[in-house]
Amino acid sequence: MLGDLMNRIEGAKLEAQEKLKRMVISKSDLNGWVKVEVSGLRQILDISISKELIDKGEPELVEDVMTNVLNDAFTEAADREREVMEDVAKEVMPGGLGGLKGLFG
Repeated sequence: MLGDLMNRIEGAKLEAQEKLKRMVISKSDLNGWVKVEVSGLRQILDISISKELIDKGEPELVEDVMTNVLNDAFTEAADREREVMEDVAKEVMPGGLGGLKGLFG
């Protein structure tokens, strides 16, 4: 019984990791100067910076825009990861985790 539960947990964990690995979150700033894609595992997949932003010749502006867009992408990735892990918990333990829900964020 416990061994079966452990196997289900491990299988669900691997499935969740694969799902997060394939998940792509795309974000950009309002001007479209910076676009980023991150995976559900919070790995940067792609970054593009417009020539228009670079031509402004303001490195601090580029840094600020990049920071904001990356933070937005990572925040969404964390939210999506939490959702995936909650779904996994429901699959493994049909009654859910009850008071343990906070463990996922």
